Amino acid sequence: EHANYGIDFINATKTIKETCPYVKISGGISNLSFGFRGVTKIRESIHACFLHHAITESGMDVGIVNANEMMMLKEVEPELLEACEDLVFNKNPEATDKMLEMTQREKAAIELRKAGGQGVAVKEKSWRDENAVKRLEHSLVNGISEFVEKDVEEARQGAERPLHVIEGPLMDGMNVVGDLFGAGKMFLPQVIKSARVMKKAVAYLLPFMEKEKREKMIAEGKDPDDVDPDDDSQYAGKVLMATVKGDVHDIGKNIVAVVLGCNNYKVYDIGVMCTCEKVRG
Repeated sequence: EHANYGIDFINATKTIKETCPYVKISGGISNLSFGFRGVTKIRESIHACFLHHAITESGMDVGIVNANEMMMLKEVEPELLEACEDLVFNKNPEATDKMLEMTQREKAAIELRKAGGQGVAVKEKSWRDENAVKRLEHSLVNGISEFVEKDVEEARQGAERPLHVIEGPLMDGMNVVGDLFGAGKMFLPQVIKSARVMKKAVAYLLPFMEKEKREKMIAEGKDPDDVDPDDDSQYAGKVLMATVKGDVHDIGKNIVAVVLGCNNYKVYDIGVMCTCEKVRG
């Protein structure tokens, strides 16, 4: 849904102007590129692209933007302009990844300029040669899902409980992601990719945690297939999980729900984008 916010605003502006021609419309532009903060060239290119279409084609009256850092559309490099168009109009599923790639190149160029233009080529040890914990951290930080199930399985075999993989290396990796994002060294689209890797890792562990839960019940003389869903006496407590209206990202909610469930809490997960009425109901 959020991928269409740019084009939705442009279309809405056009519709409002056609219906109510005397209405004046302004918009805060920086939110559009906030996920790329710290890389001015990328942000201002996105702004230039958006403003061009919102003002000249849809009739937006005022864009709230830093005038000192405004870039003319003709100043945007053709390749970057194409990426901006793809992103603003959500033209294809690869639009975000393409912009991330260009952002990483621009960040590397910034660092090179800070170093006086001197680049040092260093042959690095492959991250796949590290232990499972380090590999999981690398996958989370870089949004790589290709090897995550294999690495999670290796970490699980070395852990006392499957839950410990979540509470240990996976959460440690997400903490690194949070620190990098807070320092402006990662961008929001990258954080979302990291969250998807985390979601895949947790999904792999769920059957093992469910098996552990069943085995524990059997050891306590209980039948795991004969549990009264209305009997709350067996639980440590009850918890309602949801994300509020406007928040489509559920990775944090899902992780908390898994951890609570594994610690004998009854979890009611009512999903994402929940209104106050739905939560109260």
